[in-house]
Amino acid sequence: MFSKEEAKEIRQLFWHKLESRTRRLPGQKGKKIKWIFDETGIKGLDLRFDINRQRAIVALEINHRNENRRLQLYEKLEACKSIFETQYEGPLTWDYVYTKEEGRDVCRVYEALSPADMYQEEKWPEVMKFMIDRMIRMEKAFLEVKDFLLHDELGQ
Repeated sequence: MFSKEEAKEIRQLFWHKLESRTRRLPGQKGKKIKWIFDETGIKGLDLRFDINRQRAIVALEINHRNENRRLQLYEKLEACKSIFETQYEGPLTWDYVYTKEEGRDVCRVYEALSPADMYQEEKWPEVMKFMIDRMIRMEKAFLEVKDFLLHDELGQ
């Protein structure tokens, strides 16, 4: 086991190395990739990396504080599921009530790599390759349906 401080250092090193790997993507020419993440343009909808001791996740997360709004946005996204998954180039897990580790409920569309343990450095190259590849695909799928989702957002 790791001390609290050692675990924190490993987590920081993981995220730093993941960020460094995005600088070496084809076509980036040494520039850091600009991920969309929480700047999707839709309130309460973010793209996320998540990793713990069991699995790595790349997700589109709907975390609007208003439950009705969160579920409404999820239903709108689910209505274009086939378009989203076609652009993503694969099936995803669609979870309208995903409980995060801190106990907060969100809606998530995601792909997970399991097993994937953040604390096993020898597995980082494989895990990071998965996370980067899937985030590129997630952003592509999101951008394909963004205007449809944004239209709903503007109507609110």
